[in-house]
Amino acid sequence: MQVEASRAKARKGPATVRLAVWSSRHRWLVFGLWFAVTVGIFASGLVLGTRTKGLNDSDGTVKLEASKGGQAFNADNQNPDKTAPKVSSDDLVVVVTHPALKTNDPAFRDLVNSLAENLKAQTYTQNSATTPLYQNVLNPLEGLNGLQLVSQDTTAVRVVAHVQAATSKEVHQKLIEADKGVKAFKEGHKDFQIYNYNGYLLDDEFEVVLTRSLDGSLILTIPLTFIILLIAFGTVAAAVIPLILAATSLLAAFGLLAIYSHIFSPIDTSSEQVVVLIGLAVGIDYSLFMITRYRSERRRGRDKAQAIEVASSTAGRAVFFSGLTVMISLAGLYLIGDATFTSMASGTIGVVLAAVIGSLTFLPATMSILGNGINWGRIPYFGREREEGSGFWGHFVLRVMRRPIVSATVVVVLLLAMGFPLLHIRLGQNSINGLPASMEGSKALKVLTEKWPQGTTLQMNVYATNASQPETKAALEKFRTEALQTKGLSNPSNIVYSRGGNVGYVSFYMGGTRNDEFNQGIVRKIRGEVLPSIFGKINGVQTYVGGGAAYTLDANKFYTDAVPLVFGFVLGLSFLLLLVAFHSLIIPIKAILLNLLSSGAAYGAMVLVFQDGYFTEQIGFKPTGVIENFTPIFMFAIMFGLSMDYHLFILTRIKEAKDKGASSNEAVAQGISVTSGTVTSAAAIMVVVFSVFVTLEIMIVRQLGLGLAVAVFVDATLIRCILLPATMRLLGDWNWWMPKFLDWIPHITIEAEPEDVTPAPSQEQLVEAVN
Repeated sequence: MQVEASRAKARKGPATVRLAVWSSRHRWLVFGLWFAVTVGIFASGLVLGTRTKGLNDSDGTVKLEASKGGQAFNADNQNPDKTAPKVSSDDLVVVVTHPALKTNDPAFRDLVNSLAENLKAQTYTQNSATTPLYQNVLNPLEGLNGLQLVSQDTTAVRVVAHVQAATSKEVHQKLIEADKGVKAFKEGHKDFQIYNYNGYLLDDEFEVVLTRSLDGSLILTIPLTFIILLIAFGTVAAAVIPLILAATSLLAAFGLLAIYSHIFSPIDTSSEQVVVLIGLAVGIDYSLFMITRYRSERRRGRDKAQAIEVASSTAGRAVFFSGLTVMISLAGLYLIGDATFTSMASGTIGVVLAAVIGSLTFLPATMSILGNGINWGRIPYFGREREEGSGFWGHFVLRVMRRPIVSATVVVVLLLAMGFPLLHIRLGQNSINGLPASMEGSKALKVLTEKWPQGTTLQMNVYATNASQPETKAALEKFRTEALQTKGLSNPSNIVYSRGGNVGYVSFYMGGTRNDEFNQGIVRKIRGEVLPSIFGKINGVQTYVGGGAAYTLDANKFYTDAVPLVFGFVLGLSFLLLLVAFHSLIIPIKAILLNLLSSGAAYGAMVLVFQDGYFTEQIGFKPTGVIENFTPIFMFAIMFGLSMDYHLFILTRIKEAKDKGASSNEAVAQGISVTSGTVTSAAAIMVVVFSVFVTLEIMIVRQLGLGLAVAVFVDATLIRCILLPATMRLLGDWNWWMPKFLDWIPHITIEAEPEDVTPAPSQEQLVEAVN
């Protein structure tokens, strides 16, 4: 009769609870369908393959001034004769140096001449036709000093090989063959340092390193996660389930990401690592919430069906709203209009959605199949029965609530101090320090930077439209002469006209990196002073400054300008969601303020380590001097969503106790005490996963990993276990205040039907704590 009554109540409950109860009743069907669907989606993506774009690929969705000149030139550079073959080209730069020899030593000269002849002799076969692989090979020892192919200290040279084909794809294929040829030549001359550099090859190598890093991180994080789950649950069966949910959610997300890349646009090469990062975190978190509540209800004597129903109507509903909050936060990235953010947002939203659906279907079905078997494989000591709220954090929260003013003041001051470095943050983009030192391209860039301080790969290109008229051509010549008087710009400088003749550009070399404030200052000066003085009086001429430093300058502004839009969207919708869920004006305001404090602390840690260089020797990398310009805004979307996971989970237990008659202070003490153990375990897993990413070779991933690890650690300890109970204790019943003019907002409770909850601490402890 109890089971039938439970089912009758469930049929009247929210859709999420009805789905969970239905899944538990049809457990084997749902269990099998879950694997069939997730593996099937992954297999479909595997068959299609994932279309990716690399570091140097431009999708044209970000409209920066630095890109407009190149776009105008390329548009006018199309061959006007449609019968003539199209041409695409690129250069392979081979850097040669020796620890003891100089370029005038016979052995060095012989090596360079041999390399140049070797490159000239290489061929490429396509459609049974064999042609020279390179259109042209520049030997630095053949009197080409104007091109500065020999370093000023005569210890290094650059051999430049020009590759040409009908399409950029064919150029890429030729460069892959070129890379093989250079590596084969290196094998016979290991006493010399020979490195090749090219944007396409750098992309290819970056993807290999990225995949290797991802595989390595999983080898480390999965065993560590399993150990923490064993400690948290105390049984093998309960520890395995979260890993299964996370793994299958990731399979579905990867499949969806592959399909997305074919329907919409190629995804960024780092999107898959971010999906793994978030997928492991939310999949395991949601499982922890659900299984912990299910086991708790079983210990209280409820049968299997009732325990699943209560877990679904409390923790399950919290998971649903938590997932919704995370997806809302990530959806803010769509507003930026950048394909990189769009692909990352799509992938992470996909894995969160899969984890939420799995929590409401796969988990109830699995718990129904296992029943008490979820406690199989009990671990000594950790597997013992423990009363909720009886651990360290439960007692700690009670002590915090006895001294709320002191506790809150100390934590706020500490968090503000941690966030202080944020005030001098410098945004930038990947430079040589941001690339893994093991990469061939990174080694080449290091030599080029050291041996050619005047610049080799960093260029500034200044474009002018309406270049066919004599006044524009004369202005370009004048600009070329005057610009070379600017400190930081150097030869070789060239004036190049498009095939249509309507666009021309002047190129210069720059020393240093694209992130140097000095180089960006040159861009500002050229744009604001030099170009207007020369081209300002010529009618119909538009000028644009491009190149690495200009692109970074514009990209920094682009992402900085997007901050108010994304922050406003995420904070606004999260505020509305919490307002409706808890019918309180104070709860959402306080939640946002607490999350901003933890976010500020995470940003401060990132600046302190990656920009200012503290603790880099201990971690094992060189500081980049900048924070990747898109990292703060992307990290905020993730941090805010994940922080709300804990906040909603804790607040639902607090509200559940309050709705059953507890006073505000009693509900706070009880709710935080009984959830602190679960939150600590979930946070420990997240911190481990994110910390492992700090050890990887990719600097962007390292920055994300450190920032998220700090944010989660701060959020689960200082925020949830100290600042939250302290502020709720101080506010008392004001926590639940709602102005009369907002009474029209509907009451949508997160808990479907709150059940009687056995208080974790005794009533005597609660009275002592809050009085």
